[in-house]
Amino acid sequence: MAEIIQGERLADVADIGAKNTEEHLAEALARQREALVPQEEPDEDAEGHRYCLDCAERIPPERILAVQAVRCVTCAEKRERFAKLSKGRGGAGRIMNDENEFGGK
Repeated sequence: MAEIIQGERLADVADIGAKNTEEHLAEALARQREALVPQEEPDEDAEGHRYCLDCAERIPPERILAVQAVRCVTCAEKRERFAKLSKGRGGAGRIMNDENEFGGK
């Protein structure tokens, strides 16, 4: 049984599956590209040099091109570690968040 998708006549189920996979991959790539756009406004000088929002160290151009960084590697790693601790169940981050939220033990 053939099916028509967007004006194209697809011969069989395999063609339909391939078309769906292609569309899914295109959407996933678009989401990844969008995720690379900085959510925070970068700190740049008149010459276009970018500086870390946390420590003010200059960010290498290679890092900016690769991930549109607004933080240096060191500060980005610190934020990622803290985020993992905060989101996970248990651990030091969980205890600290509970104490802050509920006024201590």
